[in-house]
Amino acid sequence: MNKSMINNISSLLEDVRKDIAYLQEREDNEVRQAVTDRRQVITQYIESMLGESLNNHISANKLDDAEWLGVIYHIVDYLAEPFEPTNAIDREFWSFLKYIWQNTEETLVKKMKEVLNTWEKTPNGKALYCGFVEYFEKYPLWGTFSPEQGDFDTFERRAAVLKRHSYDFLWLFRRLNDYLSKSTLMAILFNWAVLDIVYPQKVKSIFKDYWEPDIFSNNVDDVLVDVGAYVGDSIAEYLNMYGTKYKRIYAYDISPDICDTMRANIEKWNLHDVIICNKGTGSHTSEMFLNRSINDASANQLTSDENSGQRIKVVALDKDLPEPVTFLKMDIEGAEYDTLLGCKNIISRQSPPPPAKTCNLCLSRV
Repeated sequence: MNKSMINNISSLLEDVRKDIAYLQEREDNEVRQAVTDRRQVITQYIESMLGESLNNHISANKLDDAEWLGVIYHIVDYLAEPFEPTNAIDREFWSFLKYIWQNTEETLVKKMKEVLNTWEKTPNGKALYCGFVEYFEKYPLWGTFSPEQGDFDTFERRAAVLKRHSYDFLWLFRRLNDYLSKSTLMAILFNWAVLDIVYPQKVKSIFKDYWEPDIFSNNVDDVLVDVGAYVGDSIAEYLNMYGTKYKRIYAYDISPDICDTMRANIEKWNLHDVIICNKGTGSHTSEMFLNRSINDASANQLTSDENSGQRIKVVALDKDLPEPVTFLKMDIEGAEYDTLLGCKNIISRQSPPPPAKTCNLCLSRV
């Protein structure tokens, strides 16, 4: 970030703001020209920092002075503190913004028309097409809309808002306090941009199983312990949400063959520092026996009946883990309570104690 340039832009913006306020009271050609000149200088500064034309990002030449000023404030906000995606939702939103920036308003409209045409020409999409057209003909929320008469005013207005106010949406996204709200914003924008009717339906269930970014952020020093890791499916969901920004992952599972499959997956995914532990977990060190589920290997359990199957070592996590832990996830068919008893020291290192939910799922930020 070039702080000197940011300061120069901010100073010029304040002058523009005052001039625009003055022009709202009375017309003055000299002041009007001063606003135009400062817009050009600010645009040059911003383009040098973005590395490309500002018009590509926001259709700047189509904005009046007041609208332009509001958008530029948010661009400067971004330049002063660039957006760095930290999880899958952030990355998806960032990809969406790039899509908007890479297309002109006219191209965005063209792509909306293509989706509409696809609906009209396919048996499954015909009802969608008719419902969409009927709704916007009846409720002209965005303007007029009559495809049969070549009237796509609604699409043109949507494209204009998306293109000209993309940085306003980025500003809003960064200030929403939770990812459910951020996902709701994304659902609205996706619907506007590409007529996406699926994403809005996913918002309520967007967070799979364990990893919800509102509760758990992550960083390069994180140590994840996955008890009941199975074939690595929850690790895969963790990676999908956060990427490979972690220090180490300890993956526990009681079934040797499942551990072999998980090991193959870890190699296939090219993950670093994943330690696979073919062990059970409990309140103390012991040995138990593998009782395999007939229908579902993920439901395998340990039993004290030595006639049940293969002998499996059971460990207390307090003694088995060689380093401090950041995340502790458990899904171990009712053995969570005993395992928690065996990791009291891990959990109590942080004060106050972290929240823990115990049922067939236990996930804790420790």
